[in-house]
Order: sequence, then C-alpha cells, then structure tokens
Amino acid sequence: MQQAFHTRNYSIRDFEEWDKRGELLLQPKFQRRDVWTDKARSYLIDTILRGKPIPKVYMRQDVNPKTRHVRREIVDGQQRLRTVLNFLKDGFKISKSHHPTFGGKTFSGLDPSTQGDILKYEFVVDLLQDMPDNEVYNVFARINTYSEKLKAQELRNAKWFGDFKSCVYQLAEEFTTFFIENGIITEKAVLRMAEAEHISDLLLAMNEGVQAGSKTVLDNAYKKYDDTFPSRATHEKRFRETIDTIKAIFGSDLQSSAFRPVRLFYPLFCAIYHFKFGLPKLRTHRSSFKVADYPKMKTALEYVDGLLEQIEDNNNTPSGLSLVADDKAFYSAYRVHWVHADNRTTLTDYICRKLSKALGN
Repeated sequence: MQQAFHTRNYSIRDFEEWDKRGELLLQPKFQRRDVWTDKARSYLIDTILRGKPIPKVYMRQDVNPKTRHVRREIVDGQQRLRTVLNFLKDGFKISKSHHPTFGGKTFSGLDPSTQGDILKYEFVVDLLQDMPDNEVYNVFARINTYSEKLKAQELRNAKWFGDFKSCVYQLAEEFTTFFIENGIITEKAVLRMAEAEHISDLLLAMNEGVQAGSKTVLDNAYKKYDDTFPSRATHEKRFRETIDTIKAIFGSDLQSSAFRPVRLFYPLFCAIYHFKFGLPKLRTHRSSFKVADYPKMKTALEYVDGLLEQIEDNNNTPSGLSLVADDKAFYSAYRVHWVHADNRTTLTDYICRKLSKALGN
C-alpha cells in the first residue's frame, strides 16, 4: 500500500509568499465557490487570533522538471485562504462582536506582535503530490462517504457568524465542563454541539421568555440576532450568575438530581433566572432570596426528586397515587411533549411555586 497523501503544517506566511510568487492557485476547480459574508471572514480571523484549530486544507502540488516551477493548487480550503490573504492586505476589519480587543481593526492596525502571531499560525495541510484530477475527485468522494449528516446546531454554526452565535459559543467555552460533569450534556453530544444548542435555548428564554424547543425557533433566533444581540454583555453576566446560583444551591448533588436532564434543567434555569432578574412574559410571582435561603430552596427542589421517584415506582403513572392537581399537571408536562412552550411554562411555573412556598411567600 502506498499512501496517496502526506500531512504537513504550513504557516500563513508560507501561503502569502507562494501567492506573491504566483505559485498558489486558488481557482475553484474542484468545488463550487461559496461567497463568504464579512461576518464569516471575521470569525475565521478571530479563530486564528485565539489560536484555535481550523479544518485542514487539501493542496495538490507538482513541480515542472524543466522550469523547476512549483504549482500549489488548493482543492479544498480556498475560501479560508482567500479570506486570510485578503485580511493581510487590509481587505476587511475584524468584527467587534467577535473580538472586543481587536474589533474594528484591519491587519495593519494590529500591533506587530499580534501581526507576527497571525503570520506564524499554521494550517494543517494534506498534500496530494502530483495527483491527477481523477484521483483527486476519488479522494473527495471517499471523504464524503464517511461524512455524517449535520445536526441542526452544526448547520447553524456553519451558517451564522454574528453576535448571537458569538455569545453562545463564548458561554459554551466557559460552561461545557459544568454541563458534562453534571451529566446535563454527554461528552458525545458535545461533539455534535449539543451544549451550544442548549445555551442558545436558555439565552433566547432570557431575552424573549419561555419558547418552544424547536429547530425553527432557534434558526429564527440566529437569523434575527445575527447583526446585534441586544444587551449581550448583560445576558452573559446574568447567565453566569444564574448558573453560579444553581451550583451553589445543589453543590455536588446536581449530577444525581432529577434536574440534571435538559428537560428539567431548562425550567430550573428559567425559574432561578426569573427570581433573580425577571423572565420576560412569565407572570409567576417573583420571590427574593439570599444565600442563607439556599438550603430551603434545595429541599423544595428535592421534592421533585421524590415525586418522580414515587411515580416511577408506580409503573410511571400517577394513577392511583394521592397527588394534588398541581403535581399531576407538572408530571403531565414533564412526561409528554416537554419541549412545547406551554409545557415548558407549566414546568417553570411549578418550580417557581415550590421555591416561593419554601421561601415563605
């Protein structure tokens, strides 16, 4: 077996030099040329500035033995390299929503140290040495054979690059470990961006009130808030404070609590947020609380654990149990169609009432 490619690392400075010498071919011969938005271009540069990885580039290379001229043809990764080379020529500015420090600046507006870091950034390149067209087509056919269908959040990530997405992924970077350690999101699900989708859902609730957990709702939010996500800094601060409050109330017991799954973590987050800051459109009474109240609040939330355990022991049906109407309504919303907006509101209201009672309100 002879390997048909070799993996190399090449810096942005390498590509810039090849481009200046006329050795770099960026014509979209093998793939259609997508037109990137300014937001997409800025997001790529922000990724480089933060030292994060970028998908690999496929480059075919051959040498003319007579002229010694080297030809380097980009067969996948053209837009990435066009974007980078354009930025080096001050073709566009970094968005402030992507990078608060460097937002509004072109390459020449950056300090020399940062410019140097960009030029030294390395792309991972699969080098297709002297490979004819038919073999290149075969390589990509095989790669696409093993590609999984993208999930909804992965599609949003590929389409949108604005303020809402930046906010979501900033918080995801901070809280993914929390979600994994408490079993709210699995490590496998994180690989398909489930944590970003969950955070998107929570941010939308903070901004507009309880919403249905649907693809359409989140797709519309990414579109609506792509240019500007109002009060972004406030939302980020309040998101952190709400998560910190939940952590303080539960301690290490969240991972074994009934509130660990997303179906109950969502209304729990909404209820705590409502008490602290007020959730839009939720008419439920808000009760103030302090750190000394956390044990009482935890006891109230543990009631839900006991309720669900009791129903589970009764073959997952409340029939025959002496439950009050409020508990039955809660379980009905929890058990069936829990992503519907009405049921999410029912769950949130129920948790708020339990907490209010514990707080003496």
